Amino acid sequence: MVWFSNEEIAQWINEDAPLVDLTSHLLGIEAQYCELTVTTRHPTCLTLTEEAARLFEQLGAETVFCELSGRQVDAGTEILKVTGRGDALHRGWKVAMNLLETGCGVATATADMVAAVQQAGEIPLLVTRKHAPGMKKQLLKAVLSGGAYPHRLGLSETVLIFDNHLNVIGGREALPAAIRGMKAAACEKKITVECDHLPQAIQAAEAGADAIQFDKVPVGDLTLWCKSLKASFPTLSVLIAGGIRRDNVEAYAASGVDGIVLSSLYHAKPADLGVNIQRLD
Repeated sequence: MVWFSNEEIAQWINEDAPLVDLTSHLLGIEAQYCELTVTTRHPTCLTLTEEAARLFEQLGAETVFCELSGRQVDAGTEILKVTGRGDALHRGWKVAMNLLETGCGVATATADMVAAVQQAGEIPLLVTRKHAPGMKKQLLKAVLSGGAYPHRLGLSETVLIFDNHLNVIGGREALPAAIRGMKAAACEKKITVECDHLPQAIQAAEAGADAIQFDKVPVGDLTLWCKSLKASFPTLSVLIAGGIRRDNVEAYAASGVDGIVLSSLYHAKPADLGVNIQRLD
């Protein structure tokens, strides 16, 4: 699958070096043939390696090898090697490095959290759209590489009713009529309602909601509420969002929920990668 167009990758390059790498030009290394290698410094889940290779190719370099996104590799693994003119490799170096370190940091944190959740069962990690504008595709590929899934790709493809919607339509008392109308108009969509506590969830389920998304609920309460809701509404899906971290995700996964919604993975520590450029005689 091609995630990014040539024009998008060219934009990344030109953002950093729109005309020339001045240092390389002043050093006169344009004609020198070189090799660039990217190596991991810790166990890493890879992502965006294909895009990094394409970036160098757009600068006239040739890919020697490129490890695939989604692979888990040990420290000291060479994940990308390209050859080409010295100035081309230096022009692409930091752009590719920033792309890989940010993406692989997210993918590695995601894979670690997915592994923790799997200790409790097959509960999906659902990553939100709470990221910086312009970063959707890079971060989406990173979380998919790490084994998580998107919660909502955008407002156009899912139905999730928040308090702010309810404030406009007349409160939770308006839910039954609203859900009936929404189900008639969007008959192929499931409807989720955000709730803060059990009575709200029961009211939403009785109004016809297909799923409940709890926000910032302590895991002990959530465990009791999931048991109660599943007994009364066997087809209801229950999600938990807010405050999910690496140190509590396994407990939340064991609470009885059908999915865990989080944003924290976008703020993962960047991966530590090494880049080495050597002259080839």
